[in-house]
Amino acid sequence: MVERSMPTLDLPRPFGPYTLLRRLAAGGMAEVYLGRTAGSAGFEKLVAIKRIHPHHADDGGFRSMLLDEAKLSVGLNHRNIVQTLDLGCVEGAYVLVMEHVEGYDAHHVLDVLRRADRKLPVDLAAHVMAEVCRGLDYAHRHRNERGEPTGIVHRDVSPQNVLLSFAGEVKIADFGVAKANSRRSDPESGVIKGKYFYMSPEQARAEPLDHRSDIFSAGVVLWELLVGERLHQGIHIQPLLEAVRRADVPAPSSRRNEVPGALDSIVARATAANPAERYADAGAMADALTAYLASRRSIHASRKIGELLAGMPPPSSAGAMSPAAEIPLTRDRVATQSAQERRTPTESLLRYDLDEGRPTVAGWRSPKTRGPRHTWLWVLGAGSLLVGLTLWLLFGP
Repeated sequence: MVERSMPTLDLPRPFGPYTLLRRLAAGGMAEVYLGRTAGSAGFEKLVAIKRIHPHHADDGGFRSMLLDEAKLSVGLNHRNIVQTLDLGCVEGAYVLVMEHVEGYDAHHVLDVLRRADRKLPVDLAAHVMAEVCRGLDYAHRHRNERGEPTGIVHRDVSPQNVLLSFAGEVKIADFGVAKANSRRSDPESGVIKGKYFYMSPEQARAEPLDHRSDIFSAGVVLWELLVGERLHQGIHIQPLLEAVRRADVPAPSSRRNEVPGALDSIVARATAANPAERYADAGAMADALTAYLASRRSIHASRKIGELLAGMPPPSSAGAMSPAAEIPLTRDRVATQSAQERRTPTESLLRYDLDEGRPTVAGWRSPKTRGPRHTWLWVLGAGSLLVGLTLWLLFGP
């Protein structure tokens, strides 16, 4: 059995050019550590180190996907995007070194507030999503060294990937399932990637995507930040996907009275079922949110974020915030029987193999016809039945 993780009792310990300080998150594909890198003259810097489990090193497809993520994200340099710093191989394992954001993700923030029967201030929610949209707009407009559009679509805009720092920063993380024109290991058609709670209708149908899919997802995240609960509450994948495809998004004010009509309108436009009716780009959505905030009294958003986070308990080690708290480097497939639904605790007949059992369908396949393997099994079964019937006719009563 190949080692899957390193004992946390051995920390801190040297790890190539880094020192691992503590583990932030762990999953079936990778684990994330808070690390320190040291330079000359006593220079030190804290980083987040995503260590891929060594047994994936022999998987050529996985290596290609990892290289794709690194190449995709290392070229993105924006204040609202978590920076990828390096990709290397240490002690037989691939490692992705990223900027360490000291704070919590929006999912944890909402969870803490929900448990305390509190809501995120409305204007703070608008500010957070304006910052997220600035980062997305930069990524969508990104060009390579030849000046060609890279066509990046994040495809996993969700509260888990919105990071808030104690300094009041807002950053979008994890381009691990992102789509780009230059990506060598593009996923197969008919495969859905992302968290289904935040998918666009076209993403839930496994259709080709452009940047407007991310705008829809940003609208759903804004809805959740405003209301304080998920838009979709179901646990079975097929009904959830059907609900996502319908794009039935009620006004946030119908769930929280203090949400103004201006934010209702922004959510409605961002989550329009028809991509042509959404904001033309994420920058336009950011502008709409900024215009709304300009009409309000100043909230000193960065300071408010810092104060909000300072009074919160840290997440458990299983859900600790990091640029990869929800490990995205996965080619997992939801393997079910005929229902093609994700397993839940009450569905023991269904099988799933998703990283940490988190609410994601990274790689869920739309139902297809049986492949060659299933055909071979049918032929073998039919042949066995024919032989048995022949023997019964020859030697039976």
